[in-house]
Amino acid sequence: MKFYHETLTGGPNFKVCKRKVLHFFQNYQLVRYSHINILEEDSVPASSPVFLDRVEKAILKNRRTVHDLIKELQGEGVITLDDLQELPQGYKSKMLHTVTHFLDGFFGIDTYFYNLEEDSHWVSEELQKKIEASPSGYWLLTLEANME
Repeated sequence: MKFYHETLTGGPNFKVCKRKVLHFFQNYQLVRYSHINILEEDSVPASSPVFLDRVEKAILKNRRTVHDLIKELQGEGVITLDDLQELPQGYKSKMLHTVTHFLDGFFGIDTYFYNLEEDSHWVSEELQKKIEASPSGYWLLTLEANME
């Protein structure tokens, strides 16, 4: 099974950023991939004219996943927070669990974009300003991961 992710990370060059991303996945406890391939030809530095658009589109994919999961929960009868008290363990609670992982910054297989600098699925205004001030210090790496 293949998974694709875009990962924002800081570093002076592709090689350093690649090492940081691989280190993250080697030590991450919640998701274990059998193989990770960093696609250098699809990765871009923050100085690239396509960087910002790529980050925005990647974040939008995450937001769409959260939106779809919430809509599905609503379709299952979860309308208010009080409804969570009666949420049965199983598929519905797993949807909620996935939503909360997006909100609290835990990487999961449903993650498309991950901000390794802030352990987040989004990018804070503070980090946006840092990237604008020093674009040579950040990269968006594309990776293909396999899970056996």
